[in-house]
Amino acid sequence: MTVVATALRWAFLVAGVAVLAAFLVSAARARTTDTRFGELVDALEKRWFAPGQVFFAVLAGLAGSWAAGWVGGARPPLLESVPVLFPLGIVAAFVVCRTGGGAGGKEDADRDGRTFLVKLLALLAAPLLLGGVMTGW
Repeated sequence: MTVVATALRWAFLVAGVAVLAAFLVSAARARTTDTRFGELVDALEKRWFAPGQVFFAVLAGLAGSWAAGWVGGARPPLLESVPVLFPLGIVAAFVVCRTGGGAGGKEDADRDGRTFLVKLLALLAAPLLLGGVMTGW
């Protein structure tokens, strides 16, 4: 299980850094065309990842870590869990924003069911399970 946890940590760390780097490149390009800061923040929340979604996914991962510790694993301290789970939160929020469930709330009516399912899976179910494996089991 340690090998799986280590592989998941590295995979989400690389994916999270890639998403942040892509956003920074996009923001630098937009900034050179005199885009205002507020427009960059809107682009961050609608096209890349919303900070509230990242926070929620990290909290779900912490709940998974606590549950894994309760079932029989060893739950690490909060200061060790959050840095491990933060890239997971970035990737989960990025998945939600790219599949139409961004923070803007402008999803099409025919996609509401799918959007809710993606939010449920990406922001709650996956971090809950992966958080337990990555930090607690």
